[in-house]
Amino acid sequence: MKILIDDGLQASVGTGIGNYAKYLAEGLAALPDTVVMREDFAAAGPRRRARLVYLRYLDSAAYRRKIADLDVVHYANYAMPRKMPQNVLAAVTVHDLTAFCHPETLPRAYAIYNRIMIRRAVKRADLLFTVSEAIRQELIARFPKAKDKVVAVHPGYYEGTADTVVAEDYENSALTGLKKGKFFLFMGTVERRKNLGVLIEAYRRLCEAGDGDDFSLVIAGRDGFGAEVYHQMAKKPPVLGDIRFAGYVSAADCAKLYQEAAAFVFPSIYEGFGSPQTECMVCGLPLLLSDIPTNREVSEDYGWYFPPHDAEKLSELMANVVDGRMVADGELARERLAHFRWSDAAGKTRHAYEIYLKIHPVYGDN
Repeated sequence: MKILIDDGLQASVGTGIGNYAKYLAEGLAALPDTVVMREDFAAAGPRRRARLVYLRYLDSAAYRRKIADLDVVHYANYAMPRKMPQNVLAAVTVHDLTAFCHPETLPRAYAIYNRIMIRRAVKRADLLFTVSEAIRQELIARFPKAKDKVVAVHPGYYEGTADTVVAEDYENSALTGLKKGKFFLFMGTVERRKNLGVLIEAYRRLCEAGDGDDFSLVIAGRDGFGAEVYHQMAKKPPVLGDIRFAGYVSAADCAKLYQEAAAFVFPSIYEGFGSPQTECMVCGLPLLLSDIPTNREVSEDYGWYFPPHDAEKLSELMANVVDGRMVADGELARERLAHFRWSDAAGKTRHAYEIYLKIHPVYGDN
């Protein structure tokens, strides 16, 4: 089977979708009788312009000729051509439905674009993959005619974070002086969907109560849509505690943060999967989670839950971390991680391809 994995220009910017495409491609390539290629198209210039160039490329005659002798093209970032060559299976991964469920958390133009791409994928793709059962159910509820071509396949977890030998000092100057086991961690894009206001408010309450005097709060990740609100919240007088916005962190600093934090807080109002959860399991890091369907699906009993907008409840959980009453269950972590292997994800993905190809002798030109 000849497969092309197209990450939609995401690998070059180091996104979660880029990592998903990379590891899925590697998992598929390890299977017997499977040849996997990665789309190598690159476009220079600003990100929005590069995206437009890429979309024109997908609909070009040159692109159709390039993929004409493949068995499968798997689009990992929503976008796909308007038409596929005959007998080339088109698969699309729909990571989440944020643009439909929570458009207020995205820039308006991006939300519109995202909805257009997902609707096109639902209509034209032969197979639709989701990264969780919760998103599969949402997709079917919104597009019931697509029910028979939607498959949920959990991504694998990313190995190496727990095994990295960390340096004594952080590379990022914003992290200088952090004490091991004395800080709460959030890592991800600093954006509205991540609901970081409840985290900052909970941390402030912890400090007001005198329970978090020697604990810091680290928010690591690039700024996204709405980030300025969280920066302003952290500076709101009276300034309490030690809140650090680290921005982008290197792989070495990322591993050090996971290994040395007291707990990871994941307050998102909506997620497609949430890879930080499995990262925490790998590192044996306690996990405080917003009580949303995907978080329950991924973590189950690993971690402690709070209503997404309840800063008081989150503050209580953080106080339990400070008091040493919250310890991660290593055995439970291993049990959960057994459900998230890239080899399994690749096997299930290829099996879905094979079933489709067996049932549909003629397809494409959709």
